[in-house]
Amino acid sequence: MVKKPGDKRRMNADWPMRRRALLGMLGGSAVLASGWGAAAPAGARAANGTRLDLDSLESRLRAFVKASARLDSGRVIWATRAEVFAFLPPRQLVPAVRVKGCEQQWIKPLSETEFLSFDSLVSYYCDFESDRVMREFDNPFTGARNTVRPNISRIAQGREISPRGVVYRVMRRAYPEFYADSKFDVAVRQAGGAVSFQGENRWPDEFIRPPAGSKLTMFARGADLADPRRTSAPAHFAGHVLMPFFPWMEMADRPGHLLWHVQGYKITTLEDLDEDYLAAARADLGERFEQSPEFDSEPSRFARRLKAMGRLP
Repeated sequence: MVKKPGDKRRMNADWPMRRRALLGMLGGSAVLASGWGAAAPAGARAANGTRLDLDSLESRLRAFVKASARLDSGRVIWATRAEVFAFLPPRQLVPAVRVKGCEQQWIKPLSETEFLSFDSLVSYYCDFESDRVMREFDNPFTGARNTVRPNISRIAQGREISPRGVVYRVMRRAYPEFYADSKFDVAVRQAGGAVSFQGENRWPDEFIRPPAGSKLTMFARGADLADPRRTSAPAHFAGHVLMPFFPWMEMADRPGHLLWHVQGYKITTLEDLDEDYLAAARADLGERFEQSPEFDSEPSRFARRLKAMGRLP
């Protein structure tokens, strides 16, 4: 459970913080937008001498896909983590929970500049002190014990990455006018041999519950992006998310909000995730945990919400 004011417990040495599993997002919560591109410096070359080209929209888009996902068909795994702090004025930030997540993306190239990504995000709230997955939360702000459920987001319709932007297909269908002018416009910057991609989500107003906002920056090596032998480049990201209290905290009538510090790493195997996370995900989802949402037989929670709002038939 969460550490209460005055609690002198110390973190058990058997439960250290691990740097490998982190908060997830390049599909679900980190759709990047708004920015500029720059020509690659002379040092941004692959081992075989190939120069990194970021001069055109096509080259920037493919560099983004190579860093955030992959250019060929297959699965990508992001290990994610967050530290979540509560701000209750006039107090300073107070540790609330940690979050362990994993976002798996199944990529389908449609053309040189068009890609479909079927994303499955599964994240668990963890005790801030022990870093262990929790099912109940002893709320230090209310004194109540809250039931905690995992955050599971699987969207069968997929997410498109193209010159028209990075947009969930179901959202484009539900809000055709809002996304009519969307475009791929990622902030691409370089410093020495590093390349960064930065931006924010773009959602219709009725999906935003203030205070709200997020900004994430993804990083990759220019040499990896320039290497024609690689279809996917090692990458990591960090950023912040501002949002209201979780509904399950039952604090909607209290002033304040949550601030997340998030980070993530692209990994090659699920076994790189924490054991308690893997055990929980496999127990809750079974075989679906390692299956693409494309084959889900039921509408996603997202699609059901849009239908309830009258946005989908």
